[in-house]
Formats: sequence, C-alpha cells, structure tokens
Amino acid sequence: MKIFLLLLAALLFAPSSNAQTLLEKRFQLTQPSEVRLELTAVAPETDWAVKGREAAVGTLYVDGAYQQDVIFFAGPRKHTYRVLLGRLAPGDHTLRVTLNARQSAPNDARVVIHEALIAPVTNADRLEAAAYAHAPIVYARPDTVGKFSDAPLLMWYEFAQNENATVIRYSIIFSNEDGGTQTAALMARWGRATDIEWVYEVKLDASGKIVEETFQGTDHRILPFKGRREARRPLLAVASVNNNFSARIPGAPALRFALCPLAFDAGNNSREALMDLHPWTYRVMADELKREGRIARDDAEIAGTAGLGMKIADPRCYLYFDAGGEQKHAALSFAVKLKGDPRWYASDLGASSFRIARDGWFRTTVRMPARIGLDAIEQVVARCDAMTEAWKQTPPATPLCGLDKINKLFLLDEDFRPVEPLRINLPALALGFGEAQEIYRATVPASAKDR
Repeated sequence: MKIFLLLLAALLFAPSSNAQTLLEKRFQLTQPSEVRLELTAVAPETDWAVKGREAAVGTLYVDGAYQQDVIFFAGPRKHTYRVLLGRLAPGDHTLRVTLNARQSAPNDARVVIHEALIAPVTNADRLEAAAYAHAPIVYARPDTVGKFSDAPLLMWYEFAQNENATVIRYSIIFSNEDGGTQTAALMARWGRATDIEWVYEVKLDASGKIVEETFQGTDHRILPFKGRREARRPLLAVASVNNNFSARIPGAPALRFALCPLAFDAGNNSREALMDLHPWTYRVMADELKREGRIARDDAEIAGTAGLGMKIADPRCYLYFDAGGEQKHAALSFAVKLKGDPRWYASDLGASSFRIARDGWFRTTVRMPARIGLDAIEQVVARCDAMTEAWKQTPPATPLCGLDKINKLFLLDEDFRPVEPLRINLPALALGFGEAQEIYRATVPASAKDR
C-alpha cells in the first residue's frame, strides 16, 4: 500500500509533458547550499480582485522532482516572488517552472517570467543558512485550493540567542482569513484585514542540533512538532479558517509553498510594520476584500450593520496607528477630529470588543469619512475604557491603559503605499478608567492666528 501511495504521488506531481514550460534553467553549485530563488514575473490577464481571473499558478521542479507552487497574485504588475529551493548538493541542477493550468484561474492565465535569480547561501552565512534550513514548508488549506483565498504572502523569522541556544520563530502574513474575526473588527483591533500568524519555532543548541520545536495548532494551541520533514524543514498544513496549522499533510490535489523567510525584528515595531516595508501586501489585501464583497460601495452600506460587520470602507479611507503600551483590566481606543468637521471618528466604532486590550506593539485604524490628507487632521485623543459592556457597571480594581509610544500615524496613497507618516512625540501616558487625553493637535500657522 505504501509503495502504491508513493507511485501515485509521483504521478500526480511529475511534470506533465503537456504542461506549458514557463522557464527552464540550469545552475551549478560548488558546495552544499541552501538555495533561494527570486522569480520576477507578470500574469498579464489576471486580477486578484476579479472572480474568475484571480491568478495563475506555477509549479516548480528541481532536477525533475516536484518542489512547490507559486501563486502569481500580483497580476500584470511586475513582482518578485521569493522562495526556497531547499538544500542542494554540489554539482549541476535544473530548475523547471510550468504553468499549473488545473489550479490557475480559468480565464487567460498566462505568465511571463522576466528573471530567475538563483542565490545559494552557504554555511559561512551561519544565521541566514540556519533560518533557511529550518523554514517550514506549508500546504494550503484544502478548501482554499482553486478559490484563491487566504494566500500566504510573506514569511519572516526572528532570532533569540544566548550562549547555549538559538531560537528561531517563523510567522506568515496571509492575504486574508475566511473565518474568525469580522472584517470591521480586524481593522479596529489589528489595523489590517490580512491575517498574521506565527507558524513554527525551533530551539537549537550551540552545535545546531534541534533541542525543541513547536508549532501553532488549531485554536491557537502550542503543540510539539512531531511530524514529517524534508531535510531539516518541517511540513505543516493550514488546517483552520483562521489559518492555524496541523502536522497532518493533506492528500492531492494540494498546493504547497516554500516561502523564503525574511529577517524582521518585531521588538520595536508592530508585526504589521513588515507590510509597510512591502506595501504590495495592502493592495493584495484590498483586492481580495473587493472580490469577496467586503468593501462597501458607500457609507450607507456600512451603516446598515452599524459599521461593525464584514463590510468596511476602502482601506485607503483609514488612518493607521502604530503604537505600543500595556493594558491592565482596561482597553485603549483613539478618536480623530478633522478640521472643519464637528464629528469625532473613533477606532472602536463604539463597540467595546473593538478596543485594544493587549500588551506590546499594536496596530489600529480610524475610518475617515473619505480619503483625506494628514493635513486634514486637527486633533487626536486616546481614551481608556471598558473591555466589555458589563465592566461599565462594575469595573475591576485599578484599571489602567498604558500608552508608551506612538511610532507613527499614516494613510495609504492611491497605490496602497503608506504615505510619509505623522510622527507624534509624547511621554509615556497612564490613563485611568474613563479618562481621555489629547495626544496631537495640529499647529496653527502664525499667519492664520493674525487673521
């Protein structure tokens, strides 16, 4: 039976003679290396925002063996997709990329590859090589295959080191999540509609041997990893609608992804700051929301659910906050007043569950009535309030909201790129229950004061 399954897998993933070859490239390695591939391509007729035209899918083979899949989600925009080819031996190798017509959008899924840069990483680059060597290979959730939903966009890793051990943690930014939090709540509580999840963590001793490894299982459980691997790389599968993981690998048809992890330090920023460094993630996020009908046509459509449901405004109509603090039996929110507008626009939309109740760096947003410039902002206020409606009547002892730092406030431009941010320098604040404090007021030019 085992031999039959192996033969079946070989047949399913073997390069078909009928598959359209997008690229074939030979390369040579002089020593054993972890190998990175940077594939720059366009899929001219595809559009992530349009049902039936979402994306083309490419399948990669190394030396004739199935390696992974790439979703060309950027459509006609030239984009570089960074993946890992794994650890390869010295000698000659062949990379082949074919069009996976079965998994591509049905209408005109054409791909043009402009460049394929193959970059070996040797053991001389010790930390980077270790990060590549243990990077997880992730299988798509079966109910997303063919639906172009919750696509993994970026993987990053963080190091923690001491004299005796190194810990590497990997996380993924997904284009969205099909379950879990409402879209309006995502924007209020997390400052984005992408989904960001940690995947896998490995602890290595001084010799590089694995001492401990865990992953994020369903229901956000931290579980020991005891599953399959390729070389030192664990195989994990997205197993829930909020993109948690399982060590049980799905059968065919399946897509799998070996993203090249980026080094990123989330110690002094929110995790979402990685999106700012790769602003195309905002466009993919917005396009998926549009395709799934989650971007409202107008304010009236949002107001139909009091602004608290699955529909939100265009992401370019939000003011984004990147800040940090600690909350004790209370939750933080922000409100913004625009020049010439008597209304206040609140991040929590009046819902206690939309407030920030977690510690550390965080993102939140305030929905504006239209696309604005930062110069339209007159005043910004931070408020400490209840975590639940019941707490309004009987708040716990010593509730406190700490606002340690605001890194920036920013908007997205027409192309979904963060504009030059508004910087707010203020001392650390400690707000009591029900207390609000101004954290920004626009400076009135001297010439305007005299008028």
